Amino acid sequence: MQFITDKMILGTGCLLLYLFSYPSDYSPVQILLFVILACLCTYIENPRIKLALFLLALGFCQFWPPCLLLMPLIYYDIVYEVYGNFVFLLLIPLFMNFTEYNIKAIASLFLLFILSTFMKHKSYLYESMKLEYNEQRDTSKELSLLQEERNQSLLENQDYEINVATLNERNRISKEIHDNVGHILSRALLQIGALLMITKDETEKEGLTDLKVSLSQGMDSIRTSIHNMYDESIDLYTSIEALTKDFTFCPVIFDYDIRNTPDIKLKYALIAITKEALSNAVKHSDATKIQVSLREHPAMYQLIISDNGHISEEKRIKLKALDKSQNYFDGMGLQNMMDRVKGFQGIMNISADNGFKIFISIPK
Repeated sequence: MQFITDKMILGTGCLLLYLFSYPSDYSPVQILLFVILACLCTYIENPRIKLALFLLALGFCQFWPPCLLLMPLIYYDIVYEVYGNFVFLLLIPLFMNFTEYNIKAIASLFLLFILSTFMKHKSYLYESMKLEYNEQRDTSKELSLLQEERNQSLLENQDYEINVATLNERNRISKEIHDNVGHILSRALLQIGALLMITKDETEKEGLTDLKVSLSQGMDSIRTSIHNMYDESIDLYTSIEALTKDFTFCPVIFDYDIRNTPDIKLKYALIAITKEALSNAVKHSDATKIQVSLREHPAMYQLIISDNGHISEEKRIKLKALDKSQNYFDGMGLQNMMDRVKGFQGIMNISADNGFKIFISIPK
């Protein structure tokens, strides 16, 4: 936009100089021709084409000397460009047709060339500063977004670590209660049972019986609480990640994308299926890489376990038949996985193309 404004100012100055210098001999065709050339130089970015247009305009100036007064328009697009050194060719039509111009026209033309150079330099600096500003603004925005992403990641990691620490503490407390309070209550129940065996007084037996019932209820309540605390302390991501880290047969890539924690029974099932699949890889595969992907979708949980092992054609045909029949009794421990998946009304499929893959989908 800045360049167009400059050319409009230059065009006005060149036109006035042309009309005042040749009030009776001016040609609308020459004016229109140079306006077209100036527009082409503005919108064409190829420097070679711009140079060709500049040379064409010089040719017109040679045959129509008054056209030289319109050359600042074309000069503006050449100066400070790749072929800017060619502007000195303007001296050729000036010297060859020097007698065609008066002193005032030459002086005014010289001032217009200076003005054109100054305006192009100013606009060039303005565009460079604008481009640099936009780059710095984009960089600043990108860094700001990156910082926000890092802060969000830190918060998520912090929440995750707090959650893991909380679950570990629950697990520790449940074990402490089980090992200490649970054993004390068990010993008390045994002692009360012994007292009931040796006590003859019915009143004392009735009291001891009530005490035993109360302690048994307390024991059951503690046992239930301990189990609940232990179940809640199981983190699905941590458990499967531990399996993959402890797996030494080959590298395991673990991809986890679950935000809503599944039910405790489903947690156990997914952990057991993953453990079984890794165990099968050790027994029956020559894989050098295994990938475990656990993702959450709007309506289901999806577990995909794949490896890059080589499978013989005979075994591939057998696995395809097993997948089609959904009967895995001869499927290298796959029936156990299938039973777990069916317990949640899920679907399990296997593929033997390009390695061995297990696809499991379990509805929410």
